[in-house]
Amino acid sequence: MVREQIVLGFDVGGTKLGIGLGSSEGKILGKARIENVDTYPEDILPQMVSEAKRLVAEAKLTMGDIAAFGISAPFPADPVNGIMTAPVNNRHWRNVPILQYMRDNLKLDGCFENDANCGALAEWFFGAGRACKDIIYLTMSTGIGGGIIAAGHLIRGGRALSAGEVGHICVEINGRQCSCGQKGCYEAYSGGRALALRIQAELKDKPDSMIMQLVDGKADAIDMVVLEKAVRANDPYSVALWDEMSLRNAQAFGMLINTFNPEKLILGTLAWAVGDLYTDPIKKYLPQFCWKEPREACEIVSSELRRDIGYYAGAAAALNFLKERGEASH
Repeated sequence: MVREQIVLGFDVGGTKLGIGLGSSEGKILGKARIENVDTYPEDILPQMVSEAKRLVAEAKLTMGDIAAFGISAPFPADPVNGIMTAPVNNRHWRNVPILQYMRDNLKLDGCFENDANCGALAEWFFGAGRACKDIIYLTMSTGIGGGIIAAGHLIRGGRALSAGEVGHICVEINGRQCSCGQKGCYEAYSGGRALALRIQAELKDKPDSMIMQLVDGKADAIDMVVLEKAVRANDPYSVALWDEMSLRNAQAFGMLINTFNPEKLILGTLAWAVGDLYTDPIKKYLPQFCWKEPREACEIVSSELRRDIGYYAGAAAALNFLKERGEASH
């Protein structure tokens, strides 16, 4: 009988940190959360160790039962050395050697991965991508990130290890300014934050618009939730913007489907939070941007793990770490 492997996972977010105790059978055996992560790492790192050990003890296991750990972390980072260099939403975390710290204090081996890659691994091991060899996972939220599994392997890329940054493929030459510094990025047209900032700029002097009325005239309160409400109320401005977003989504999806021929395109936050209103227009436009055969071979689905994906992300990275070293139980 194949022995089940148990792993620990850590998902470092901008405001909270998720910890999951997972198994190679696709189960989460325990989970914990550390709040207020946007403080100094010397305050948080010891909590990561103590909470992980608590989860292991509560599962009636010992640290000797744990095969590995995985860290899911935002970029910019030095993934080769496991250092969080300058994450955008963790202002006090600068050049933090988190991988070595956890190795030293847990007395375990482990790995460090881009959080979007970990999202793809989580869906692959635990969610909508189970039993697939070729999937793409997209974080459709504040920004747009991605993780690519091709022929049963996570694609990291060359020396920069930046494969999967699909939010920054150019969809319009000399197009809208993106927060990354480039112009015309996909994220600049379909990312939640980029759309909110665009609406704020375009409607701040139009108090009679439906969106401004929905936020009581407070432009900085505009977000994707407000845009969705206005679309469902058939506001012309909002419907037109939603249609443009959907067209750009289809354009990017078409590039990915033609390039990678995935079995599944798995969509994060906005897709499962909004539902058919989000995905149906994309599917309508998709034939303009990719061939029929790979399009029909690709199932576009929402994340199965949804809000809980952070608890699975680091654990999935650990399982992939074992798999790549030839130590996986399956």
